[in-house]
Amino acid sequence: MAHFGVNVCLTDSDAQIAHDAVTWVQQIDVETCEPKPTVANWRELVSAVEPLKQLDASHKIVAAADLALECVPEQLSLKKRVLRQISAVVPPDCIIASNSSYFVPSMLSQFVGGTQRFAHMHFHVPVLKRSVCDVVGCEQTDPTVLARLAELAERIAQPPILLRHEHPGYIFNWLLQSVLKGALELTAQDVVDPEQVDQSWMAVTGMPVGPFGMMDQIGLDVIEQVLSNSRWAGTSALSTERLLDVLRPQIAAGNLGVKTGAGFYRY
Repeated sequence: MAHFGVNVCLTDSDAQIAHDAVTWVQQIDVETCEPKPTVANWRELVSAVEPLKQLDASHKIVAAADLALECVPEQLSLKKRVLRQISAVVPPDCIIASNSSYFVPSMLSQFVGGTQRFAHMHFHVPVLKRSVCDVVGCEQTDPTVLARLAELAERIAQPPILLRHEHPGYIFNWLLQSVLKGALELTAQDVVDPEQVDQSWMAVTGMPVGPFGMMDQIGLDVIEQVLSNSRWAGTSALSTERLLDVLRPQIAAGNLGVKTGAGFYRY
């Protein structure tokens, strides 16, 4: 967003994580981004990305916010707490959005003060490559909120996909779940190793990453949360527990994927 002229701040309950995230943002090689930044002062805007120690209504950035985007892990209790916290400190006309991958807006809107200003604005990884942005609300969402989120998505070169009504996993994630579950099933049944699943997928499709590499990018803890909590359950030839058995040894070892430096692969 900063690359496209938007003033941004970031906060996390762990101040060090927020600081490290901002440091990472500032070190991004824009030559790897597609498309490239479109505003002349993007370096200034990126340098100004501020890690807030806490959400405080008296902070000038919070007091003037147009959008608060929740990006915490897929845990309902956590999202409930964070969305209520956001609602209590941002201005009444500030849009509140969730980047949730699988929870639908109506599941989370009850935790937001002013449901008419709530919707989902969901991004795909890697976010620094040209992709799409899913935008959808619930019955209470003001249509102008969806229009403003779609306009922002266009501005930051992430063409918006406006869903007519909410659906778990939006479009790509709903399709992707079948591929990821199929990959886990092959491994759970000891047909092949994760590397061979990915080798087959990449060779035939020409894609640069396979299903297990995708799971590493998403985060194995997120995959576990989605498998445990979403409507994926009950649609597999194997039980969800059998699929989770493939993930849990990695998670127990602290190997969550790209973000920890190791998952099914090392990074």
